Amino acid sequence: MSGLSSSRPLVAWVAPVTIGAVRYEPTIQTTTPGPEHAPGVLGAYDASTGVRLWTLKVSAPVVDQRLESDTQEDHIRTLTESPDGKLQIVTETGRRYEVDPATRCVRSLP
Repeated sequence: MSGLSSSRPLVAWVAPVTIGAVRYEPTIQTTTPGPEHAPGVLGAYDASTGVRLWTLKVSAPVVDQRLESDTQEDHIRTLTESPDGKLQIVTETGRRYEVDPATRCVRSLP
């Protein structure tokens, strides 16, 4: 058997959300280089040039060092815009967050 294997399924692609001139998407699926490419990180990019404007850690689950780290990752599963211009995020484990792009504040939702 050749190639790499993992006990974690592939991460699902999440459709980007564009608000005004800014595109938002999980950094794990972008080609823009940088150390911010991690599960639960949201990236903001200039919609016309693709230049990264900022990144924001949305979720940071507690990692049990005794277990495989990749099986504990909590990737962004859905990303949508709310009527008031905020971003609604749901992770693979069902955690829900709201991000205000103007202030870059993250709020946990019930």
